[in-house]
Amino acid sequence: MRYLKKIFLVIPFFILSCSSKLYIESYEPINAFLDTQNLDKNKEYILQSDKELNKQALRIFNGEEGSEHIIDPYGPLEYNTGGLFVEKYWKKMYTEYAGDTLKKYWKKEDFPHYNFILEKGIGLTLKGSFLTKYMNSRINEMIILSEPMYYRNKKYIMFYYLKVYFDSSGTSQVVIMKKENNKWVVVKIVGDYIYS
Repeated sequence: MRYLKKIFLVIPFFILSCSSKLYIESYEPINAFLDTQNLDKNKEYILQSDKELNKQALRIFNGEEGSEHIIDPYGPLEYNTGGLFVEKYWKKMYTEYAGDTLKKYWKKEDFPHYNFILEKGIGLTLKGSFLTKYMNSRINEMIILSEPMYYRNKKYIMFYYLKVYFDSSGTSQVVIMKKENNKWVVVKIVGDYIYS
């Protein structure tokens, strides 16, 4: 019985340590991307503290839910993958990340140069209590991000990004980046094929 207790204590730590290796160690690429978005570092923005599920980024990059690739990689410019889709790497990434449903949260320290107000929950701009809370403030924008995922043997990272206004307008995107000369650069931004 004692051995069973030890095994049950060790298994969750093993699972968590394995899953954390799938993700990057710092959020430097996301911070570099946010710098390209001309966010005013003195202005307050709401950051959904619940990290968006990887499935959102995978869905947009793939062109549909599931592992079968739908969108022509050279189709309409706004929604294509710019030739970055390679089936063997896609299948590997999809297998590694699609099933990750552990709840993860952003912290203020993840974005040291930004004045983010963290708000828990999803679908916040659809909740009356949330809108009432910020109604008379000068804050009218919210940012939603997913955890960055590795792609093509860690050559690229990609993540989901949405900047939404309180009137619910905004555009979901997948941001694909790579490191060049010790700097993270945006390689491609893939727009969501679902219009909101």
